[in-house]
Amino acid sequence: MSYLLDPGPSRKGWHRIQKMIQCPRLFALSYLTERPKDIRPPAEPLIKGSLLHVGLAHHYALQSEEWADKDLYSPHDSIEVLAQEQPVGHRSAWQRYVPQVQAALADYIVHWSAEQWTPQGIEHELCVNVFDEETNKTYFYTQRVDLVWKHPVTEKIWFVDHKTTGRFSPRTVGEYSMNGQFLGYQCIGQEMFGDMWGGVLLNVIEWSKDGGSPRFERMPIDPAPHAVANFKKTIIRAERTLAKYADTEPAQWPGAHHNAACWPYRKCKFYETCQWGGNS
Repeated sequence: MSYLLDPGPSRKGWHRIQKMIQCPRLFALSYLTERPKDIRPPAEPLIKGSLLHVGLAHHYALQSEEWADKDLYSPHDSIEVLAQEQPVGHRSAWQRYVPQVQAALADYIVHWSAEQWTPQGIEHELCVNVFDEETNKTYFYTQRVDLVWKHPVTEKIWFVDHKTTGRFSPRTVGEYSMNGQFLGYQCIGQEMFGDMWGGVLLNVIEWSKDGGSPRFERMPIDPAPHAVANFKKTIIRAERTLAKYADTEPAQWPGAHHNAACWPYRKCKFYETCQWGGNS
């Protein structure tokens, strides 16, 4: 039986901390209650990004020793399989984008056919310990890395993050430099690899507006040493908030009450809970 790689979030990663910072109540309702699955399929950018992520994971896994003896789906087939594995009510929305994403992956493979980097890990969940001196507690922060690469000349280790987007500019790289996900990469990379740490590489796939071939670009993320040095403090503050409200009903956790949290792209799925009360 063929195996499908899991490019999903890590167990205790930035997606969790980000929700806590964005809105503690959103965190509590998302992670501390049993909820029915969302009846709405994800938005188009998330579907296409997820499909291409799994295709890229299989593309690089087939080049690595780690997966040499595993029966993996081909990169092309993995995209179709992931779409088929979605809930019945969502499946058609995912399958709609399969041909476009498969074509994009084929273009990507041709575009980067001369690359000589050595894959060291695909979709690995990495972990760093975060010690809180004030409470004498140790927290575990995890992050799943799309691709761990060794540079062909320097042999330094780089983390590669695949980013699909409808519009990319050099400004985007600057924005990611201070993003918690990328600060987490830097924090873990420095701690794990020391002098052999190279940095974080953004692997950009920019969708064509007319449905043609995407644009491909790779750019290193600008270093942010001060922010990286203080990143563990961000994790500690979030974990302390979790501990403070641990015995509180999820709907009673503090709410953010601003548009960036309540209606960022579309209405928060817990909007009515905050509006009318209750846990649903």
